[in-house]
Amino acid sequence: MTIAFLPVVLSRFREQHPLVEITVLHQNNRAQVETVLNGSITLGIGFYLSSALEEDEQEEVSARLLLRSPVVIVCPKNRCSPRRPIRKLKDFRHDKFLSIDPEYGFGYEQWLRGFCERLGGFEPEIAALADSHESLIGMVAAGRGVFLGPEIAIRGREESWRSVGDYYLLTKPGSHFELFAIWKKQSQVEPIISQFIDVLVAEVKSA
Repeated sequence: MTIAFLPVVLSRFREQHPLVEITVLHQNNRAQVETVLNGSITLGIGFYLSSALEEDEQEEVSARLLLRSPVVIVCPKNRCSPRRPIRKLKDFRHDKFLSIDPEYGFGYEQWLRGFCERLGGFEPEIAALADSHESLIGMVAAGRGVFLGPEIAIRGREESWRSVGDYYLLTKPGSHFELFAIWKKQSQVEPIISQFIDVLVAEVKSA
């Protein structure tokens, strides 16, 4: 999922370090782990990124939790009853859910199933897989199902989401997405990585 505040972070870091060249690549979580380990990229940033690490890889990378974003559930307009402004996850146990193609969002379906079982007490029925943010929005608009996502990512495209659906913040303890940064241990550019993450964390706190 696109991190809405990343362009601001890149701009601010560029102002502070004009000689550092940055190239941004969009990769799923598993691809980020692999390319960090083989040296193709310097830093990976993503939700539920730690779940993409194999056990034998955990000692090879450093990881930093950047934020815990609340979870929102988005449903097609007029699909959800307006009787209660505060909704619980179990209220949606009979709905069909939208998931994300592993090529786009590795680990999301595993997270979704675990989240629904742990905090809602049900096994979600997966109706369709999306391969982009735009396809998720389109599927919600078409009434294909409901979608669970990080509030900070939904907020980044709030106008688009509000035009097609209604969304509710889940407040039960444990209802959050985790955003991580990972990099290879003993990297020669660790000081630069640390400075970039400092800028990132500062922006996250103000977002």
